Amino acid sequence: MSNKNRKIYKDGCRGAGLGCALLLAWGPVFGEALILEPSVSARVFYDDNAALTIREHEASTGSELLGALKLSRVTDAVELQGIARLNMLLDAGGNVYRDKDNQLISLLFARKGELSRWQISGSWRRDSIVRSVRVTDLEDVSPEPDDDVDAGLVHVSVRRNRYIIKPSWNYHLSPRTEIGMGYGFDNVVFEDTRDTPLFDYQNHSLFGRHFYRITERDRITTTLSLKQFRASAAKRDYDSGNFLLGLEHSYSETAKGHFQIGWQHTRYESRFEDGTNEGYLAQIYAEKRTGLTKFSGRLGRSTFASGAGDVVNSDELVFNMVRELSETTRFSLRIKAFQNESIRMDNPDANRRYISITPAFSWRITQWWSLDASYRYRRQNRDTDAQSAESNAIYLSMRYARPTPL
Repeated sequence: MSNKNRKIYKDGCRGAGLGCALLLAWGPVFGEALILEPSVSARVFYDDNAALTIREHEASTGSELLGALKLSRVTDAVELQGIARLNMLLDAGGNVYRDKDNQLISLLFARKGELSRWQISGSWRRDSIVRSVRVTDLEDVSPEPDDDVDAGLVHVSVRRNRYIIKPSWNYHLSPRTEIGMGYGFDNVVFEDTRDTPLFDYQNHSLFGRHFYRITERDRITTTLSLKQFRASAAKRDYDSGNFLLGLEHSYSETAKGHFQIGWQHTRYESRFEDGTNEGYLAQIYAEKRTGLTKFSGRLGRSTFASGAGDVVNSDELVFNMVRELSETTRFSLRIKAFQNESIRMDNPDANRRYISITPAFSWRITQWWSLDASYRYRRQNRDTDAQSAESNAIYLSMRYARPTPL
């Protein structure tokens, strides 16, 4: 085992151990209000182009075992959300899957006072770009907490270790005025990047926010953020400043929206190119929840860190919907599409268009057992390719989940 892999293994063990220790330690503190939900499922799948490549390829079939442990507690003073996941391939045909298991631990803890809210969230995941692991489930319409614009970036399974921590603090200065500040740290390490355009990176962000309520349903938001991106192996450094001005509007108790527009300025240095880049930023977010249907959507342009060793301008569309068809059946739909463009001129590997559409159906057979079926369509077009790559995948799983109050 190389020194780099040995370090990754030790860091992963520390991350998993810390997450498990926190899960166990917080249980007695929260007492009976803590909800624990273990689940396990067996899944079979078929994917006609798992690597999402235009080259000659084989279809992939296989089976996997998925285990998860969720916990939650929400009161007027404290919020706790956590999940631990383990996905393990039992059998897989085709030459795509070199890594047989994925792990994830994600935690969010918030303490609310009369005028303030302090929050810290973090996650550790060990997966691959070809076969990534998610924080949210298909039946959860909440946006994925950690943006990932690297889906489809490479054609081979490369182990990815990602550590994220995000502390933040908000305070009400008056009934109309609120301020907030926070910090974000994102560290990504790949285990084997030979013959791939992947590079380890670190991304730091510091932000301040100001909220001013103009009516009972509306408030103006102002966000200023500073970001620092470092990909040492590629000798690429980015320093950027972002400004966003927005309006939050509550249409009703079950529907809300947030509209933002702003500007970004980035200075970058690389081995072959130095310069600056600037341009507009925009975000439109909407959420609605009714008795039978829940959905959320996001549309806009932002800058994101990428495993291509670059910061990219990304035009992104995300849509999540869940519909209760009956007391025992549920339909969900996830759509994610983006167009990435490297801020630099000399990295065509990052420039591409990607879309993923996943409809899913769930049938709760008994109180604890359910049958899930889903289909996933993916399409990608790179600036360096003359044609698009397409993938069609089918998943069928049997799941057991039993929430338990402690």
